[in-house]
Amino acid sequence: MGIPPVSERLLVWPVRVGQRAQPQRIRDRVVPALLRFAVAVSRTIFRGRGVGFACTVAAHLVGSGGQTSFQLGGGGAFLVTVDDTYWLQPLLLDCSYELDLDHFLRRTLTSRDVFLDCGANLGLWSIAAARVIRDPERVVAVEAGSRTFAGLIANWQANDRSFTPLHRAISDVTGREASFFASVGDHASATLVEGLAPDDAQQEIIATVSLLDIAAEQMSGDTGNRLVFVKLDIEGMERQVLATIDPQEHGNFVILYEDHGSDTTHVTAFLLERGFEVAFIADDGTLEQIRRTTLHRLDALKVNPERGYNLLAVAARGTAASRLAELYPELELGLI
Repeated sequence: MGIPPVSERLLVWPVRVGQRAQPQRIRDRVVPALLRFAVAVSRTIFRGRGVGFACTVAAHLVGSGGQTSFQLGGGGAFLVTVDDTYWLQPLLLDCSYELDLDHFLRRTLTSRDVFLDCGANLGLWSIAAARVIRDPERVVAVEAGSRTFAGLIANWQANDRSFTPLHRAISDVTGREASFFASVGDHASATLVEGLAPDDAQQEIIATVSLLDIAAEQMSGDTGNRLVFVKLDIEGMERQVLATIDPQEHGNFVILYEDHGSDTTHVTAFLLERGFEVAFIADDGTLEQIRRTTLHRLDALKVNPERGYNLLAVAARGTAASRLAELYPELELGLI
């Protein structure tokens, strides 16, 4: 994959893998290329067995001090440990992560906006958003798990503290102490809902924070046409948190959320019932509106039951709907 011109680069697209602050070594280019070739062969012959192990071997070769650095297309560096297969596989093999969101945010996010990364994990989207929004106070990365938050802090420091990290659990209220369940082996598997906890979960007590309380801090003064982009990745708590957002009052919100391929009790249906306009984000960033009468279309679009699919929700006739209507005039979104 060649490097596109700067003007065409996505925010996350890794343009370089290897040690930070050093000229790129030959092996930093060759090792990922060999890895992708080996994995392609493995998937053809052995159905992909050993892919995770191959990624960790490659990461050790191009990493330093137990970490691998990905230089991102929009600027900034993303650090992961050399044994973190959750992140290594998409970034080393696919050279991308959530292409749908990457395309969409590159087109819609402006320097005046706010980005709330709720369930931020290691902070990839906060790093990307902070390259557009040059005010650390308007890019907030909220992460509940203590072990994952330590990795988020490492990325915060590696990116000149360009966003605001917050060690809290997103909920419908602020200030409550809640049990948080995080997998020992997979930091991407975590929840406040005990019934959804992974088998190897460790429990910790974490203070909660309301999404609206975080957003309120960002909307003082002259906000103009500022939008609040809310990336919501809070397994099992979506309905409780989304119920606090009133489409009549929060017309400047762009809610970005996942509807899993295997989920037939859609978060989307919940949002439509509350009066939001909803659109499916395709991998190339294009939008397709989902209405209550065409909800079955979402099932057709979610072809992979193992994948989470990104959608957006906005209030009709709000500031967010107006911007989307201008950016996507070829689509009859019905957003205004």
